Amino acid sequence: MKRILILMFLALASCCFAIEHTMELLISSEEIAAKINEAAEQINTDYQGKNLTVLMVMKGAICVTSDLIRKITIPFQLEYLKASSYGNNGMVGGELTILGLDRLQIEGRDILIVDDIYETGNTILGVIEKLKVKNPKSIKTFMLLVKDVPRKTIYRPDYVLFDIPNRFVIGYGLDYKEYYRGLPGIFAFIDDKPPF
Repeated sequence: MKRILILMFLALASCCFAIEHTMELLISSEEIAAKINEAAEQINTDYQGKNLTVLMVMKGAICVTSDLIRKITIPFQLEYLKASSYGNNGMVGGELTILGLDRLQIEGRDILIVDDIYETGNTILGVIEKLKVKNPKSIKTFMLLVKDVPRKTIYRPDYVLFDIPNRFVIGYGLDYKEYYRGLPGIFAFIDDKPPF
């Protein structure tokens, strides 16, 4: 019996070891916090005296938005919408879907869209086009990550925390098949090979 328990423990330990070592840290939570502090100071200056609405793009921007709004010291409203092109597809992007636009009351307001990652630009540019119909006073974008990939547009977000290489990243709100959002920093799978 003791031998069986030892073998079970070793098998379980090896599984945990394998999972733990399938990813590598790219950006620590401390680095993220420092960049958010810097960006919030700039936002506090840029939007002083304006009618700011922070518009969170769910689900990926949940962590960065949560930390950012606690550093914004000027009055603002918080709204959200859901935009997705990955979903359960894993590492392969699909068709862009945007939910929640119909209930937004943003006419005449200064909109700051907060999103997790800028790759091809399709998601954020699609959101901007849909928002323009609602006649906001201004629209700017805040991005946690900008990935170094070829894109058809020269547009670059107004506020960028980190530029990263072309890796599939997870953690701090970003997911793989809806998993890993709760990791405290930004991680990448080793050799870009997910565990499942």
